[in-house]
Amino acid sequence: MPRRFLNINIGDYLRDTQHISITNSRAYLHLLMHYTAHGQLPTDDTELRRICRMSAQQWRRNKPKLQKFFDTNWRQTRVEADLSKQDRLMILRKVAGQAGGNAKKMNSRARSRFNG
Repeated sequence: MPRRFLNINIGDYLRDTQHISITNSRAYLHLLMHYTAHGQLPTDDTELRRICRMSAQQWRRNKPKLQKFFDTNWRQTRVEADLSKQDRLMILRKVAGQAGGNAKKMNSRARSRFNG
């Protein structure tokens, strides 16, 4: 399912990232955006550094600070919960839309029988 938005609580983000450099903050945001768009992050260092837009040397130097925001498989509980919530909302909206469309069809059929 496509991800449409990244839910960031600005206060939490600023509190959690005040100890890192602007370079790491930018890289972290890129990781979060990729995670949200694709449902996961790769575990390969080359792919991760490309997402962060870092050279190999920059990645080696900055990876330890960025890794602290994720588990060993580059997963994060907060993002996982948000993705699950988005999936549930999309399903509920789809069901509600179908129910509304079905009701409209039934009303249309009933009117045509009544008028016909």
